Amino acid sequence: MRALAFSLSRNFMLRTNSKLKTFCSLLSNKRILLSLTFRANFATMSSFPINSPFLIAKSPEEKKNPLLNWSKFPDFAAVKPDHVLQAAEILFPRIEKEFAKREASFTSTWEGTIELVQDLHDDLERAFGIPNHLNNVKNSKEFREAVEKIQPKLTEIRLRMKQSFPLYQALTTLANNKDSFVTLTPQQQRIISLEIKAMQLDGVGLAADSPEKLRFNQVKNQISLLGIKFLNNLLDASKDFAEVVNEKEALKGCSDRLLKLMAESALQRGFGSGDPEKGPWAITLDQPVLLPFLKFCENRSLREKVYRGHVTKASTGKWNNEPIINELLKLRKEEATILGFPHFAALSLSHKMAGTVESANKLIEDLFTASINAAHREFEELNLFAKDNLDLSLPLKPWDVTYVGEQYRKNLFKYSDDEISKYFTFDKVVNGLFGLAEEILGVQVQEVDQLKEGITTWCKDVKVYMIKDKNSGTPLAYFYGDFYSRPEEKNSGAWVDIVSTRSKDPLTQEIRLPVGYLNCNAPPPSLTSTPSILTFRDVETIFHEFGHCLQHSLTTVDFPQASGIKGIEWDFVEVASQFMENFCYEPERLARLSGHYETGEPMPVDMVKSLVLNRRFLAGMAMTRQLQLSQVDLTLHSNFIPPEPTTTNSQEKTIFDVDLEIAQRILVTPRIPEDKSLCGFQHLWGNMYDSGYSAGYYSYKWSEVYSADAYAAFEEAIDQKTPEEIPAIRAEIGRHYRDTLLSLGGAIPPKQVWKLFRGREESDIKPLLRHAGLLDSH
Repeated sequence: MRALAFSLSRNFMLRTNSKLKTFCSLLSNKRILLSLTFRANFATMSSFPINSPFLIAKSPEEKKNPLLNWSKFPDFAAVKPDHVLQAAEILFPRIEKEFAKREASFTSTWEGTIELVQDLHDDLERAFGIPNHLNNVKNSKEFREAVEKIQPKLTEIRLRMKQSFPLYQALTTLANNKDSFVTLTPQQQRIISLEIKAMQLDGVGLAADSPEKLRFNQVKNQISLLGIKFLNNLLDASKDFAEVVNEKEALKGCSDRLLKLMAESALQRGFGSGDPEKGPWAITLDQPVLLPFLKFCENRSLREKVYRGHVTKASTGKWNNEPIINELLKLRKEEATILGFPHFAALSLSHKMAGTVESANKLIEDLFTASINAAHREFEELNLFAKDNLDLSLPLKPWDVTYVGEQYRKNLFKYSDDEISKYFTFDKVVNGLFGLAEEILGVQVQEVDQLKEGITTWCKDVKVYMIKDKNSGTPLAYFYGDFYSRPEEKNSGAWVDIVSTRSKDPLTQEIRLPVGYLNCNAPPPSLTSTPSILTFRDVETIFHEFGHCLQHSLTTVDFPQASGIKGIEWDFVEVASQFMENFCYEPERLARLSGHYETGEPMPVDMVKSLVLNRRFLAGMAMTRQLQLSQVDLTLHSNFIPPEPTTTNSQEKTIFDVDLEIAQRILVTPRIPEDKSLCGFQHLWGNMYDSGYSAGYYSYKWSEVYSADAYAAFEEAIDQKTPEEIPAIRAEIGRHYRDTLLSLGGAIPPKQVWKLFRGREESDIKPLLRHAGLLDSH
């Protein structure tokens, strides 16, 4: 979900690194917006028309509210902030009253528990997932205020249902009754087990009206609000930074394309006319500007200024996220303590594959041992290259590493990142990606005519796609593609989120198809009509997020509680996304994805080779960076005690002290004491992930072990096969992958899914190390 992120919310949202992903959970482990309907007739609760309009809207006035009156596709163009509050006023009391009514009727059956309340959860997800999504992609003061205003009551209602002891008692009775439980399908048994665990972690075991339960609910509400505040601060602080440059000479090394982008950024901020030759130019913290600037600008002092702005954003003044992080750590610790866990990391790991902090730490240590020698060797090579070729004084500074790395890469592989990017246009890459899905998975992706179908979106650049089976032509799913950066209103990073989940009407057997959001922050087409030109990292990101989208879309599970991404353990949820990245390094695939943006000429063969080799370039340093972030996350959520806001004790450790200590132990690259990049680490603190990555950032590496091993199945199958045999073999393995990892979602435990696909329960770490060139580095 570079995260997944996935809000089942877990917005598979962002990545703090190139792999980020990524998701957020408002229900269970995801913020997923499901589209089942309200059961108005209590006597026929087991029946609900999946494909009907949202039946909450009863009066003519209510039907005017687009949050309450939609079927497959919401009318995004009609949604206003006022609708959020109006929907809450209508829906909240209705849900509370209906749940209280049903609570007296729970029975120890599937129909009398899970099926009886699913529509109520869906109603909340469906109505309020839309403003949450818009707050991430179309942020405004009015939407912020509306979302923040309803959040406490929304949290209260969700907890009220999750803490229902009658429901919990009915579920546990069913699970403990062997005669009844064995009559359920394995998918139903898994869902019941997951729901019991989720209710326990949501405080169902706390005594009614006890001080502990009251405090627990207060803590959950505060955590939710602070996550929203964190993201708003980060967006505002990022928008506020702009280093305006008036002399072109100061930007020596920056490409014409980057100069154009910076001139347009300056124009959007009220400086100049957008002329890339005359300027002025604005260097912003928007990823399409920041990363290439740090890679190519020769001006060391200017790189330093921008780098410092990047690693200190949202760490001072009115947008300071440090107090929010400290408070989140305290609240999460308190949440864990109330539930009987020693710390939040233990709580978080209790419902992940790793199971324990010790298990996650072992993976980190194993990968560290495999990569640290290579990392030291790589950094030494960078220093020598900088000294001999760039006339830079040593040691290298943090703002030098990306620049020197790019110069060194060009020296080794002939081509700069900017030269390579000229061969990756958005349309070509996306068409190539969709072609890959057809070849190996047997599905076709085609754009939907929005005007013809009456579909509206939140931005003119957003497209809608249909996924259908290649052989039968049967529609399988739909998704919105919001691919371009809009730094003034859209959160950074990349993620997948959910509009509706696949489900089957138990009465009519009608299937509701999944619908999702695929969000990226690729460079938009230029104001002067140049097409969207992607870096290779952008290409990887789009492949990554599409992997999440495929898992949501190609599920065959008919129960929405475990369909698609729902119900999957968080440290397994990145497998489908990171798996797709492997195809970016296939020479034949690169040839199909690329073509010069002006001439259409194919990518030169030696450039293709350089990209394949690039996978191993500075791989040790990249690995240790991810391990450092994972270790900081686990440490802060286990052993760290945040200082009190009023403390005057300078000896107390801060979050930044912990970050620096771990960086000095794991990283080979330099850090500055002023580095406060934790204040921008969305995965750990932003509500879009709803704590899915909190004490869970290691999940990227845990999943990557599996994803590399999954791709190895393709490598092994075609080893020593003729070119004529390979396509059919890949299609066969791809179909098997689709029928297991993509199809089964969270309906069976991940180790069982893995055994079905790979023939064994355990993963093999060697393919990951081999792909990165680290297999023998230690």
